[in-house]
Amino acid sequence: MKMEKDMITANLLRLCYHCEDAHLCESEEKCRACWTEQGQMAEDHAEEGQRETKEFLQLMHA
Repeated sequence: MKMEKDMITANLLRLCYHCEDAHLCESEEKCRACWTEQGQMAEDHAEEGQRETKEFLQLMHA
């Protein structure tokens, strides 16, 4: 459960910092809905990040 809360905090900092409407998101559910609406919570983002990390690590150890 702590990991999920840490992820919410990371997303708040990363996705909401420059959002002019961030003050409208008064709950975690509203934040998640906004992120989904903006295409930030799609599963393919996680897979893309994992692929990039794997490629980077392979380059570092080549």
